[in-house]
Amino acid sequence: MRKVRPVTLFDIMEPPLLLDEKQTARILGVSLSFLRKSRSEGAPGGRTQAPSFVRIGHRVYYRRTDLDQWVADLEARRVS
Repeated sequence: MRKVRPVTLFDIMEPPLLLDEKQTARILGVSLSFLRKSRSEGAPGGRTQAPSFVRIGHRVYYRRTDLDQWVADLEARRVS
């Protein structure tokens, strides 16, 4: 049985302009290690490339619009 996650304030509010790694991983349904590896290694051997990101200091953030585009590009690539 799948565990049901309670609705949080984040779920019903307008999403912030920038999402941190944990928020991004949760939204996309991927692991933090996927985001980190794909960001640092690129897409060798047919791996899925990471979504575009923004680095502010030592922290990494993702724009919600970039995540939407990344998913759309994956869909387009899959259908082709």
